[in-house]
Amino acid sequence: MRKLLPLLMLLLLLPAAALAATSADFTIREMGFDYDITSDEQWLVLVWDGKDEDGRKLMYSPEGRFTGSVEMPHSGEGGKLVIEVEDLTEKAVIREQYSLPQVKGYMAPTGEGNATIRNLVLTETPTGFKYSFTAAGTDYQYLYYRSKQESAMMLVHPANADGLYEGEVETPLTYARTMITVQVVNGKGIMKKEASVRKGYETPTAPEAREGRLSGVIVCIDPGHHEDGVPVREPKGPGLEGSTTGGNGMAQGRTTMRKEDIVCLEMGMALRDLLIQEGATVVMTREVNSGSYSNLERCAVANDAGAHIMLRLHCDTSANRKKQGLSVYAPLNSEYAQAVCHKDEYRRLGSILLDEIKIAAGYELSEKTGFVTLGDQFIGNNWAKMLCFLVEMGFMSNPEEDQKMASPEYQRIFSQGMVEGVYKIALERGWITE
Repeated sequence: MRKLLPLLMLLLLLPAAALAATSADFTIREMGFDYDITSDEQWLVLVWDGKDEDGRKLMYSPEGRFTGSVEMPHSGEGGKLVIEVEDLTEKAVIREQYSLPQVKGYMAPTGEGNATIRNLVLTETPTGFKYSFTAAGTDYQYLYYRSKQESAMMLVHPANADGLYEGEVETPLTYARTMITVQVVNGKGIMKKEASVRKGYETPTAPEAREGRLSGVIVCIDPGHHEDGVPVREPKGPGLEGSTTGGNGMAQGRTTMRKEDIVCLEMGMALRDLLIQEGATVVMTREVNSGSYSNLERCAVANDAGAHIMLRLHCDTSANRKKQGLSVYAPLNSEYAQAVCHKDEYRRLGSILLDEIKIAAGYELSEKTGFVTLGDQFIGNNWAKMLCFLVEMGFMSNPEEDQKMASPEYQRIFSQGMVEGVYKIALERGWITE
């Protein structure tokens, strides 16, 4: 015990920030705050909860330094503000409480705010939603919206003398295709109408084609699932007996509540852009979230394009929320697969792809974090006439992987790993030379 006393005394004398893995400074101002956070972690979640609005923001910094501002445009009345910093396990590592100042000159609404609400119509947009309703004889109403990532109470006014209310709301923290619940609340604070709408998705414009180290390589990207999918019974594969109906069941984020189809599409777009920038020719089995695409139709896109390789993107799920890691699946006994290469070679090439993804995404290079499996269970693998790998990009049931896969930064990081894998495979197969 005597030997421990000097160490204990030293620890007591150290400043609190030196003992903490995460420290933060918050500067509170009218309708928002600034933050400066230092952490041992590269990924953190900033959460704030005010009187009239709240939000949840995933942040990434390779150096563990997070700085920025949060605007709270609907918080003119001020009031209590709670700010938390969470790690990706949803554990709060910092929690502070402040008072937002009231905006000088801010006044509560006056006039008539109580009426019957009619014809509430919501329309999705890529940045949020549009709203329209009528409340005849009123001077104002409150519009309250909430998603998994943010919520706000807004004061709205009629656009004309007939009591027509209409406008557009931006929801910058809400992920694409996430459900937004909207309520119209009258001047007495009573909810009068409620409806829901999903935030839209807009396909990003592809970069211009250029020369690069993957020039001449044709890659087919198949973002798994689709929002309007209808199960179709299809033959298992060339040389395989029987047929099966592919289910439309999708993984869903335990934390984000996002569906697998939109995550795969976003990842596919990130991968598309990086491959094009490296000189590859890219064909997509889908670029939008609507529609329905069978496995045979998806493979036909790759086959007709003469693709060298097909990458099929999916997300995993498990009842065990702690389970995490990656997987790569390749075909085994279909005639097309056997014509491509021997099963041992298929497994070796799949391991090249998987290892490059793990390196980029920060996973340990061991089977504990995922391995390559060959089999006949995936129709979309069996009908591909070229190298084909189904990549399970992580578990949406795991809070950490779920939140990361929703992040554009992580999508680029993960996709860069796939690009490196394609490059090394292209060298191995002689599609390109160094």
